[in-house]
Amino acid sequence: MIDGYIGYSGGFNLADEYINCKMRFGHWKDTGIRLEGEAVWSLTSMFLSTFYAYHKEYHGEDIEQFKPHTYHPEPFKNTGYVLPYGDDPLDDEGVGEAVYLNMITHASRSIDIMTPYFIIDDVMLKALCLASKNGVKIRLYVPHVPDKKIVFRVTRSYYYDLIRAGIEVYEYLPGFLHAKVMLVDGKAATVGTINFDYRSLYLHFECNVLLYEAECLSAIKRDFREMNEICAPVKIDDSRHFKGLVEGLLRLFSPLL
Repeated sequence: MIDGYIGYSGGFNLADEYINCKMRFGHWKDTGIRLEGEAVWSLTSMFLSTFYAYHKEYHGEDIEQFKPHTYHPEPFKNTGYVLPYGDDPLDDEGVGEAVYLNMITHASRSIDIMTPYFIIDDVMLKALCLASKNGVKIRLYVPHVPDKKIVFRVTRSYYYDLIRAGIEVYEYLPGFLHAKVMLVDGKAATVGTINFDYRSLYLHFECNVLLYEAECLSAIKRDFREMNEICAPVKIDDSRHFKGLVEGLLRLFSPLL
């Protein structure tokens, strides 16, 4: 957050590979979103909630003092709805998973997903497969070059079940895909830090931004269109080779990956 009215969320960390100054896993693709205006206060309050969880000495402090003091004379552009939301392992709410499931079950035409890791439970897998069987076109984009080989092996173990249910799976050929984006019906999206894996959904402090009919959705749709040109579709015959005894055993330890 900057001055209380500018905020960022996304997959970027502070390291050379995130800006491709150093290529450890091929070209590193990531996504982020910049917010301006009142929605940034949600990011600020989420940051303070996490900070206070580990700094008991600040408990009871009035968070209103952190609202922006910088005067902004012009109204912020307001298109659609923008809702930042957080998820943490301390409240037993499962907000990140709930948002994903809600968006999946309410999709009527299409679902496009970018995620670096795909290690999900049966509920999420069933929701995606049922949506596909109900006629929703689903495309899943994952890395071609892994940063964690075991996690990548487990991710690939889901391909066969997904493709058999009619879901299209693509691997990002230039390198590692670290983006966390889901676009539904071209009019709703969520962007941020939440991966489709156990650690992100249940064990980590995470932050995403839910968008509905916002102006930036056109950029998200364009990004997905461009992905089709640089990603390779996974064929069902190839996916059979990614599902075996070793992968089944690794799935038993999925919550730890």
